[in-house]
Amino acid sequence: MRHTSGLFLVTVALAGCATTAPSVRWFREDVHPVAVKGDRRLDQAKIWSGDSVVQWRAVVITRDSISGTPVQCESCRSALPTSAVDSLSVGYASGGGGPSGDDDHGTPWWTPLLILALIFCP
Repeated sequence: MRHTSGLFLVTVALAGCATTAPSVRWFREDVHPVAVKGDRRLDQAKIWSGDSVVQWRAVVITRDSISGTPVQCESCRSALPTSAVDSLSVGYASGGGGPSGDDDHGTPWWTPLLILALIFCP
């Protein structure tokens, strides 16, 4: 019995120290939403143009162009005319807002602890 409780404490300690990478939720949006006036700045976006898709960070959308830093090349900056953009998906970090920022369906941090407690505690 004493061995099981020690194992339980070690498992709980390890589960509490485990961290997960922040997840990104993607939402399809208009390139020029009606409510946005002036330039629009985004942390990250996926842009569909013709038969290709690119993922950019530090995106700036102006009236006639969209520019950003490709994920594969942090020192590069690319641009496209907005007329060439077929579709745009904007990435929001979980819990970081977005169109439905209050609708965070992430797993609570205590869920693994509850599962472990149910397994190890009689």
